[in-house]
Amino acid sequence: MATWVGVGSSRQPDSFQAGCEAAVKALDSMGQPYPDLILVFASTRFDQETLLAGIVSVTRGAPLVGCSTAGEVLAAGPRRRSVVVMAIRSDSLKVATGIGLRVSDDPRQAGQEVAAQVSKARLASPHAFLMFPDGLSANGAEVIRGAQDVLGLSFPIAGGSAADDFGFNRTFQYYQGEVYTNSVAGVLLAGPILVGIGARHGWKPLGKPRRVTKAAANIVREMDHRSAANLYETYFGSPSSPLKLESLTDMSIVYPLGMPIPGEEEYLLRNVLKVDRDGSVVYAGEMPQGAEVRLMMGSKARALEAAQRAAEQAALELAPRTARFGLVFSSCSRARLFGRMLDQEIAAIRQALGETTPLAGFYDYGEQAPLSAAGFRGRSYFHNETLVVVAVSAT
Repeated sequence: MATWVGVGSSRQPDSFQAGCEAAVKALDSMGQPYPDLILVFASTRFDQETLLAGIVSVTRGAPLVGCSTAGEVLAAGPRRRSVVVMAIRSDSLKVATGIGLRVSDDPRQAGQEVAAQVSKARLASPHAFLMFPDGLSANGAEVIRGAQDVLGLSFPIAGGSAADDFGFNRTFQYYQGEVYTNSVAGVLLAGPILVGIGARHGWKPLGKPRRVTKAAANIVREMDHRSAANLYETYFGSPSSPLKLESLTDMSIVYPLGMPIPGEEEYLLRNVLKVDRDGSVVYAGEMPQGAEVRLMMGSKARALEAAQRAAEQAALELAPRTARFGLVFSSCSRARLFGRMLDQEIAAIRQALGETTPLAGFYDYGEQAPLSAAGFRGRSYFHNETLVVVAVSAT
C-alpha cells in the first residue's frame, strides 16, 4: 500500500487560471493523475465559483472540501491572497465528505447533518473528522456539539472556521466543487492510518479568577456582578471613547479571556470582538453564564513555543510512524501577533513534522481541536487564538 500527497498554490490574478494552476501543481507533485481527496483553502479576493471551476476542471470528480481564509499555509511559509490545493491518493486512507447547511439558523443541527452524511459511508476504522464551518454566522461550539451528537463525545474533531481576509463580512465553504456560505463542510478520515492532533496557544493567566454572572451566548454583560468591561478598565483604563473601544479589541490579541478546563494545561481562549458602551463585551466564542474566567497574557515568544509543542504533540501521537502529510489551522489573531515573524510558526511546525512533509492549511476565525485531560480524552472544543496541527501517517 502507498499514499501520495501533493500541494500546489497560485497567486494568478485570474480566478479560473489560479484554480487550474494550483490544482495542476498539486497533481504533478503528487505524481498520480486521480486523487482520492482534494483540500482547498483560498483567499476571498478570487471569484469563488470561478476558482472552484478551475480546480474541478483539473481534478474532475474527486471529493473536494475546504473554505475561504484569512491567509494560507504552505510548507514554505505563510501566504496571502492565494489559493492552496492539497491532493491525496492513498491505498490505505479512506474518506467521506459532507455538508451541513444554514448554520446560523441551527448550528447544532448543521453539525449533526454534516456528521450524519459522512457516517453514512460506514468507513472502517474512522480516526478523525476535519470540519470547516462558517466563521461568522456559526456558533462554533454548537456546531461541534452537533457533530459529537452523531460521532460521539470523544471522537476527535479538528479544523478551522472559514474566514474572509479580515473583511468580517462573508465566508465561503467548498464541497464537491460547489461554493456555499452559512454552512459547514467536513471530511472523515478512516482506514489503517494514524492521526495525531496537537493544539496549543501559549497564553498564561493574569490576575485573579472572575465569574461570568450575566451572559447570553457570546455576549458577557457582567463579571463578578460588575460590567464586563470593568475587567479591562482595571488593567487598561476606561474604554469610554470609540478610540479606546477599538484599542481594547486590538489589545485582546495579547490579552484574551481564558476559561480553564479541568485537568488541562491549556485554557480555552476567547477574543474580544466588540466592547459596547453599556459595558457589555462581545466575544468570538460562547461564554457560558457561571463560567470561571481569567484575563490571559501572551507574547510572540510564548506563541512560538506553543507552535512547536503543538506540532511535537501531533507527531508524538504517530510514533513510531512519521507524518505523511500535515494540516495547519491557525488563528488569524496569531497572524496579527506574529506579523513579519509569521514564517517562524510554520518553520517550527516543519521542524517537528519533518522538513519534507507536505503541509497545507490556513488562518481562520476559530479552531476546532481535542484536548487531552484523562476524563475527556479526545473531546473537542471551539478555540480562539490557538494553533492546531493535524499529522497523518498512511502507508
